[in-house]
Amino acid sequence: MICESTDRQREGKAMANQGGFSTRYFGGLLLFALAGVVRADALPFDQAVETYHDSESGVTVFALRLEQPFLAGEFERSNYLRLKPLDKNAWLVYPRETRFEQKHAEFYGRLRRTDADANVAVLTLSYEVVSENLDGSRKVDVREAQIEIPIPAQDGGSDRLYKDWARRQNAHFAELLRYYPENSFLEYVLLQSKARYGVDPPPLPGATPSAGENDLSLYHTFGGGLAVQQSLQREVLGRGARSDDLTVHISRLTPPDLRSLDYETRLERQREDGREPRPNEATRLIPADQYFLQFQSMGAVNELMTLSEQWGANLLRMFQVSARDHHLKEKYQDQLGLWHDDLDQLFADEAIAEFAVTGSDFFIAEGTDVTLLLRLRRPAAVRAVLDARLSEAQQRWPEIAQREFNYRGRQVAARYTPDRTVSSFVVFLDDYAVVSNSHRAIRRVIDTALQQTESLYDQLDYQYVTTLFPPEASGDASYLYCSEAFLKRLASPQFKIAEKRRRQAFTNLVMLNNASLFYRLEHGRSPDTLSDLVDGDFVDLSRIVDPAGGAYAFDAAKDTATSSVYNRIKYLTPIMELDVLNVSEQERREYEEYKRRYEAVWRPYFDPVALRITARANSVKLETLVLPFANSGAYVALQQMVDAQPQPFEFAQTAASAVASFAVVPGRQRIGEFLRRVPGVSQTLEADPTLTDLSWLGDRISLHFCDDDTILEIDPLRLKPLNGFFPASIEQQGLVAAAVTATNLPVCLTVAVDDEAKAKRFLEQLASKVFLQSEPGADFAPQLDAYRLPDYAGREIYVFSVQFYAAKLRLYLALVDGRLAAATDRDALRQLIDASQQPAAHSDAAHAWFRIRFSAMEELKKDLHIYWAEKARHAAHRNVMPLYILTTLYDTSVEQANAIADAKYGVTYFCPGGGRYVYDAGRDQIASTVFGNRRNARQQVALDDNSPFARFFNSLDEISVTVRFLEDGLLGTAEIKRHSPE
Repeated sequence: MICESTDRQREGKAMANQGGFSTRYFGGLLLFALAGVVRADALPFDQAVETYHDSESGVTVFALRLEQPFLAGEFERSNYLRLKPLDKNAWLVYPRETRFEQKHAEFYGRLRRTDADANVAVLTLSYEVVSENLDGSRKVDVREAQIEIPIPAQDGGSDRLYKDWARRQNAHFAELLRYYPENSFLEYVLLQSKARYGVDPPPLPGATPSAGENDLSLYHTFGGGLAVQQSLQREVLGRGARSDDLTVHISRLTPPDLRSLDYETRLERQREDGREPRPNEATRLIPADQYFLQFQSMGAVNELMTLSEQWGANLLRMFQVSARDHHLKEKYQDQLGLWHDDLDQLFADEAIAEFAVTGSDFFIAEGTDVTLLLRLRRPAAVRAVLDARLSEAQQRWPEIAQREFNYRGRQVAARYTPDRTVSSFVVFLDDYAVVSNSHRAIRRVIDTALQQTESLYDQLDYQYVTTLFPPEASGDASYLYCSEAFLKRLASPQFKIAEKRRRQAFTNLVMLNNASLFYRLEHGRSPDTLSDLVDGDFVDLSRIVDPAGGAYAFDAAKDTATSSVYNRIKYLTPIMELDVLNVSEQERREYEEYKRRYEAVWRPYFDPVALRITARANSVKLETLVLPFANSGAYVALQQMVDAQPQPFEFAQTAASAVASFAVVPGRQRIGEFLRRVPGVSQTLEADPTLTDLSWLGDRISLHFCDDDTILEIDPLRLKPLNGFFPASIEQQGLVAAAVTATNLPVCLTVAVDDEAKAKRFLEQLASKVFLQSEPGADFAPQLDAYRLPDYAGREIYVFSVQFYAAKLRLYLALVDGRLAAATDRDALRQLIDASQQPAAHSDAAHAWFRIRFSAMEELKKDLHIYWAEKARHAAHRNVMPLYILTTLYDTSVEQANAIADAKYGVTYFCPGGGRYVYDAGRDQIASTVFGNRRNARQQVALDDNSPFARFFNSLDEISVTVRFLEDGLLGTAEIKRHSPE
């Protein structure tokens, strides 16, 4: 039963008022007759038991009521009372602990006969007497006594007891939900209690999302799965299902306006310059509206997988606050019938020359179509590996179906199980073996190979990209391309509504699984069919409606809900296989709103993109080419913020403590406009005609944040658009966050200078005259001051300060080898001067450059460790209640509970701090060995060096990113440098 210890839970008083205890409870003969079943000599207070039994519904409830004696000074000092079953004939006892309020206390619970001869349920009643020791310390004396409650065989009693018990259970679950508000099951039981028990649920914690907010979640470009299920569950159980007649043909809906560039003209210019397209031959088999990921060696595959696992398991947790494993690698290996080790061996044996991956979307966790294309050197070796994996799969899943079918004259081998644990379709096309987990995907590949549908090979945007950004010839590189057709498909009405419906179906499947746990809570076993849930009012199928008109069922063998259209949670039907011919009027309105938001917000950020990944021994290089749509305003706006000519950056000549650096080439004019806004600068420039035109300025500016301890922390991941009293965009909030960070960390700003003599004169005049711009005696007018400090390393050092009322900002200025430098910390400026003595190391020419130096972090490293550990602790605590529910309801271990979670919800739970989850029988709680739980949260001051994040973090040396605008696109390069493994 779900009764996690509440550690001094305050339920007694509230439920006494709710349950309506009064003297009438002691007015019936039944109460005094049953009081004899309690060992009165062990309990120095009055007690009574009342029961209710209804054989038709199979419900038996008891109420135990305790009343203090007339003179009960001892109990005035008593603390908590607890009632605990000693056998399985009593369960679901609430509250777990209570106190005497107004001289009475009461417990409610359920009774059952676990044995035909069982006539009584035995429980232990314990109570605390609190007093003081001679030294004044607290003394707690715990006393216990056994209670035997007869299990009635005949119908009788008041059904009011059943509702009072249900209210107690609701109060208990509501208290648990306060600690674990993200738990879907607890919320489901509360929302369903009206239908099941006839009692209203207590208020749920947190705001209930509106239908509009849920629309955003259903059509959101990212997210889905368990992340949005809970809010949709509230809507379905609170307001009803979204159901409407499908009366609108999909052709009446139009996609967002995404205009292509004139690639034909651009290709012609490239050919005139001697640059021919270099499309990969495998793209002749890939449909135009699918992504293309190509590898020339397993080294590239392994590096990409390692990179994604490390970054996904560590940095992405900062965004998701999740420690749940979908086991995607194992899932897709089993589905395809081809394992990572097989590919490794096939490459080593030179049985394949390269392989590519393609699919129609990136919803890997929820379920998507994945197709592998292997370019063959030794076809027989590939067939042998596939046959060997099939034999192994038959041993694990004897229900595998095997058949062959012909499609357009090509023989396809199909191997699958009804639940899609195995879903493998294989065809050999000339020099390629094609393996897919989707029957529709394999047909599309065949159609493309036979030129029945457009291929990626023939797409003008792909051909043009290969003239600018061809794949690397080296074997350690991989290449990804997302075409215009692919991006347009992801925003199309067919795809978005199919995706939305699948998210609705996912929510319904989770709710049905929650209902099955609800059933198990009361019956001690899982349901056999969906009818068991419906008949017992554990679920209302009028609210859980399949959005595509399919049917739901319950698979008792796998203990999980299923859909005739969407399959099951772990193996959702790929969106490619979901047809959308007609939509409802509501869906039409929802899509029109999505299209409006997409064109206003998302269109600037989704453009055709090519990604080239090159792995080396101690570094990974990611190069990206983005080709914006013709009507993408963001690209034009960004390009207008920088100078036309890219420039190299002296990334070696920065302060030794600089942990984050950003540089950009805005051009002399924009830099001049920025400087003129600084108090006192404009007047200084106007006083000297030789400085006024700012021709002495360069075209680059850089900003560096240096290592230091932080007091006020700004979490950029929590920024979101604000529409309330202080409306602000994420960009505006980001600027404020940067300003706040500048007050926390030493900051150094440098501006390139072309004429050092004029720059020196500018500093001298600024220092000598800027104070004249102040208004003496004005409290709220800026007070300016400047003076010169002793030189350092032959450089003249100036101080420029601005005071506004009681707040003052002090900047240290110097001219350092062609740069005008201003720092908020004197040591930071000195470090910059010292670094200027080092040989210059230039980056490639770019318009913007960003770098993070992990090797420079000392104080900030501690803060980042704490920041990540806090995120990890939150993620670890989110797992506590799901594991507790499963271990309790299934009377099993934590390890086995994860296997159940995998079947029901498609995830397992792990501790992100490298610990494990254990059950504490004394407290009746589950806790992480590293982070505890929300009732007893703990966290180390510093991360264990063996923790996943510490190992990942310590392996990093530097990350640098450069951005360069081309005539038609944007070229970005990110390089991750790592320490050599010891």
